[in-house]
Amino acid sequence: MDGGTNPSESCAADREADLHWFLAQLKPGGFKLATRNLARQGFETFMPFQDITRRRAGRLHADTRPIFPGYLFVRILPDASGWRSINSTYGVAKLVALEGDRPTEVPRGIISDLRARIGTDGAFLPAREFAVGDGVRVVAGPFANAIARIDALPEKDRIFVLLEMMGRQVRAMVQPRNLELL
Repeated sequence: MDGGTNPSESCAADREADLHWFLAQLKPGGFKLATRNLARQGFETFMPFQDITRRRAGRLHADTRPIFPGYLFVRILPDASGWRSINSTYGVAKLVALEGDRPTEVPRGIISDLRARIGTDGAFLPAREFAVGDGVRVVAGPFANAIARIDALPEKDRIFVLLEMMGRQVRAMVQPRNLELL
């Protein structure tokens, strides 16, 4: 037998990695400062990002934005008693506490679901597969912010959409990561 890991151990490790995540509210512009200081304290952090394109002064600008702006997921091990130090970490406003003074744990499965939606190129993928006829919004590229309808799905990494331009429908190819369902 090779030195690989046991599949049941791997599943247990995945389940364990999904446990004990909390949500920290960030101070304005505090993402880099918070992640750096939390890492110094030994906390694991996670924030999913999405590529977008915005039109400013008549020009297209590619940008990356957080899926949950102003918030950062922080993993706190159950035996870690220093979770209170997160509230005084530079860049962090506070841990989200829905009831009382103890932080509220993120429901199990959320982090693993989010991580599963990050592609090999780091792009955030849609929640489900697209289907012909679905209404979508283009979030990145030259057609950013346009509303379209899916026309064809020839390959996994490209989608043909129908855009309304100048009074008629125009067919364009778009990468799935640049679309979001309506």
